[in-house]
Amino acid sequence: MLLISVFIFVLGLALGSFIFTTATRLQDGVSLLTRSSCDFCREKISIVGLIPILGFILLRAKCSKCGVKIAGTYPLTEIANGVLVLIIFTKTGLSIEFVYAILIFELLLLIAIIDFRSHLIFPQPIIIGLVIQSVWLFFFLQTELLNALLGLFLGAGIFHWVSYLYQVIRKRTGLGAGDATLLGLIGFLFGWKILLPIIFWAAVFGILGGGIILLIKKQSLAKEIAFGPWLVLAAFLCWRIPDFFQSFPVKIPNFNALLF
Repeated sequence: MLLISVFIFVLGLALGSFIFTTATRLQDGVSLLTRSSCDFCREKISIVGLIPILGFILLRAKCSKCGVKIAGTYPLTEIANGVLVLIIFTKTGLSIEFVYAILIFELLLLIAIIDFRSHLIFPQPIIIGLVIQSVWLFFFLQTELLNALLGLFLGAGIFHWVSYLYQVIRKRTGLGAGDATLLGLIGFLFGWKILLPIIFWAAVFGILGGGIILLIKKQSLAKEIAFGPWLVLAAFLCWRIPDFFQSFPVKIPNFNALLF
C-alpha cells in the first residue's frame, strides 16, 4: 500500500508540472507541443530540469543557462497536486473512477490556475471537461443525465442572473461570464443539487481567502479577485467530504419530481 501511495504521489507531481506548464502556455498563447524553455532566456530546459521537485533542487532554483531564479510556484504546484491526487485516490482507489476523477479535477485545477493569474477562463478546458463528462455519462452513468443537464443550465444561468443584478445595482461589472460558464461545467459534472452548497462555500472561501491575499499584497479589499479558484476548491471539498460541505440549510426542491 505504501508503494502504491508513493507511486500515486509521484504521478500527482508529474501531472502538477504538466498542468502548471499548460496553464502558462495557454495564458501566453504558446503551443503545447513545444519543449519547455526558460521564461527569461527562452533556452530549452534540460532533461534534469524537467523532473518534478528534483529538477528544481538540482538546479538550485536557477536556470542552468542564464542563472535567473525559477519561481517557487512551480514546485509548490507540483507538491499540492501530488497531495490532491493522493486525496482522490483515498476515495476512489485504483479504479476507472480514479482515472475519471483525475481528468476532471486536473482540468478544474488548470482553470483555477489560469483564472487566479489572469482573471480569465479559457474555453479549451471547459470544452474538454464537457466532452469527458458526456462520455462518462453515456458509458457509466446514464441514469444521472437529467441531473447533469439541469446542473449545466442552472449553473450557468444562476451566475448570469447574479452578474446582471450586481451590474444593475452597483453600476459596475462583478462576476464575469467566465464564472457562469465554469459553474455550468461544475453543475454538469456534479449535478444541480450540489450547486447551492458550492456557491455558498465558494463565497465563504473567496471572502476569507481573497481578503487575506489582498492584505498580503497590500491591496485594497475592494479590488476584484478571481472567483474561479474558490469555485473549484468548493466543488472538490463538496465531492470529497459531502457529509460536511453539502449540509446546507436551504431545502432544495425536487425538480425530478416536478418534471415527471
